[in-house]
Order: sequence, then structure tokens, then C-alpha cells
Amino acid sequence: MPSDRKTSVRVLIFHMLNDYSGSPKILASVIKGLVNNGFKVDLYTSRVDGGCLSALRGVTYHRIFYKFSQIRLFTFIGFLLAQIRYLFVALGFKNEKNVIFYINTIMPFGAALGAGLSGKKIIYHVHENPVRKNFIHRIAQLVLTRYAGKVVFVSKYLFNTYDIDENRKKLVYNSLDPEFSAIAGNHEPLYRKPFTILMICSLKKYKGIDIFYQLACEMPEYRFVLVLNAVESEINAYFAGRSIPGNMRLFTGTADLHKFYVSASLVVNLTIPGLCRESFGMTVLEALAYGIPVIVPSAGGIKEMVEDGINGYKVDPLDRKQLVSRIHGLFSDEGKYYQLSLNARKTAGEYSYQKMIQSISDIITDEI
Repeated sequence: MPSDRKTSVRVLIFHMLNDYSGSPKILASVIKGLVNNGFKVDLYTSRVDGGCLSALRGVTYHRIFYKFSQIRLFTFIGFLLAQIRYLFVALGFKNEKNVIFYINTIMPFGAALGAGLSGKKIIYHVHENPVRKNFIHRIAQLVLTRYAGKVVFVSKYLFNTYDIDENRKKLVYNSLDPEFSAIAGNHEPLYRKPFTILMICSLKKYKGIDIFYQLACEMPEYRFVLVLNAVESEINAYFAGRSIPGNMRLFTGTADLHKFYVSASLVVNLTIPGLCRESFGMTVLEALAYGIPVIVPSAGGIKEMVEDGINGYKVDPLDRKQLVSRIHGLFSDEGKYYQLSLNARKTAGEYSYQKMIQSISDIITDEI
């Protein structure tokens, strides 16, 4: 498509919660690529500061008032109000030409419903398929199935879990922002004591936070660093009544994760497969780019990045014995450690940013 035509295309992007988790991080990279490719981008999200989607150049921001609350009813009401807002925003573009609706995750379904009723082209970028679906999840997937023109999936696992027409499905792997990759590529992994085990995740029980805590209690010879996508008061409430061992440190979420990766010897993802299955795993890809071996669950899309014993290990997080054994084994063999580190970087190099952006740009182009 000629560049002058691209500048006439308006991509309306909808994402619920602007925080430091994987889906907004990927979306931020996608938006940068789309802007560089000449598309006009409008972003509808929860806030314009303090998240991965903040301060993006060439983007017109529209704030949606939505956030998590400790009181679940308040979160639910906020979510419903956001869907109503999305619905009417989408309906307002009924007579607009050269408009593409880009729905990030399945949750902003109000925008997809409004766009579908207006006869507009809709592209979904799907990062999840909840193991335990509630009423909202089912509605969201129903809207996707009914109205999506094209659906981008971030892993083979996710691609195969959605029962929709094959000609509407596209597999586009996530990748790292080139700036991140450049910084990570300059890092020299070091096999040195005391070894540091890092986990970065949302403040959700199914992320295996309690497993990580128990490992820290049982393995005092290692340092444990837990970075949680939450504010300090939420973290304190989660660990209330528990004594944090001296070898474990807790941090709130941040856009700058480099300071954690440079001191990490191992990165783990302990998401419990019976409660949630990771569809990709951005922190794992970031770790691989740093040359840091990883341990991931043996189920879900996240395992597609890891070859057991080559660049890391696949372990059921509930298998404490094997988990401990893999950690001890990794840190007891320097030669093996550096081999895994070398292979980790090779794996990260296979996830091309240019390919991701070109694929998504082509999908948008095909829908015009």
C-alpha cells in the first residue's frame, strides 16, 4: 500500500488497562511500528501515565476511566462502564471511512460490538484464553467470534485453542522492542555467587507467587527477587501475616526492568497450569535476550520458547522436588550454565521485531 494511503488510514486501538504487564508492552511495540509505517493511531486506554502505553509518540490518546479496585464490585462496575463507553465511541465512527478497529486482548468487547454493529473492519490481537472462564470471558469470546475480521494470535497454543474459521486466524509471535534488544545484547551473563532468581508477574495467586515465596524460604543460599505489577499497599496486603525471608526482596512494577535483569542468574515463570496457562511470556523472552536461562511451566504457549535442557527447563510449578532439583543443577554446573545462556540468546534472536510489525501492518492493509 502506498505511504500516502497509509496516512489516510486511522487505526483505532482499544486496550483496557495500561499497566506493566505483557499485553500492553507488546501493544506499545506494535503502535511504535505502525506509527513509523505511516498509520494514524488513536489509543483508547485507562490512563496516559504510569504504564507501558504512556508517552508514545505520534499517538492521539483518549482516556477511559477504568482501574482495578480491592473491592471487586467496584472493578466490575468500572469494567461495565468502560464497555458502554467503548460501545458508543465505536458507534460514533459509523459514517467514517478508512477506519480500522484494533482490539487488544479479548476484553474491550464493547468497542468490537459497536464496530460490528456499524459494519466496520475489526482486528483482534489475542493474548489470552482463560482456563476458568467467567460470564464476562464468554461474552467477550462470543463477540470476537461474531465480529472479528482477522484475529492475531501470539502463539501456536493460543492459535489452536480458538474455534474460529482458519482464514480469519493469523499467527504472529511477539517480539522485543529493538531498543530493549540492543541493551540486552550488551549484557554479559555472569556465573557468580550469590545466584539471583528473578520472577516478574502480576499480583495474582495463579502466577505462583506463593510457590516463589516458599522456594525463597527453603533455599536461603540464593537470592530471590520478585517484581509485581502492583502498588506497595497491594503487595503489603497480599503478604500480610507472613515474614519475608532475608534473601527475598519485593518490588513494585516498573517500565525499567533492565536493572533487574542485569543482576539475575535465572528467570522463572511459575504460573499454575490448572489455574492459568501462559499464552506467551514476555519476561521469558526478555530474559532469553539477556542470555539468562529460564524455567517455565510445562503447559501453554510459554513452553514454545523453551527447549528443555537447551536454553532452560520446563517444569510443572507444583512439582516442588523437580523445581528445586533444576535450580540446584543449573547453579552447580558452570559449563552447562553458559551453554544454556548462549542458546537463550539464539532463541531470542528468532523473534523478529521487523517481522512482527510487517505482519500486523499487512493484516491491517488487507482489511482496508
